[in-house]
Amino acid sequence: MISQLFNCNEVKVMRTGDLSVELDGVRCVYEVKSNLSPVMEITLKSRNYKSECKVLFDVRLDKVISVSCEGVKQEKVRLTLEECFREKGLLYIK
Repeated sequence: MISQLFNCNEVKVMRTGDLSVELDGVRCVYEVKSNLSPVMEITLKSRNYKSECKVLFDVRLDKVISVSCEGVKQEKVRLTLEECFREKGLLYIK
């Protein structure tokens, strides 16, 4: 499930299950945690920088309904994740 959501240009799922986001030549590696519910909360916590993101995925709509990030390059990371979801047709647009 996670690999289907996150494999895009700058966003890759690594063999370890971690997520790699490449920004301006810098690779941020995120540990992925999620809960199973109708609105799944996916927490991304960086292993090598002070950065954390939350992705809300509505399994009923099969769409990402919210992306928020805090920390290092927070706006660029959020926009990169949103672009990944938009390319895959997974970003919910009101």
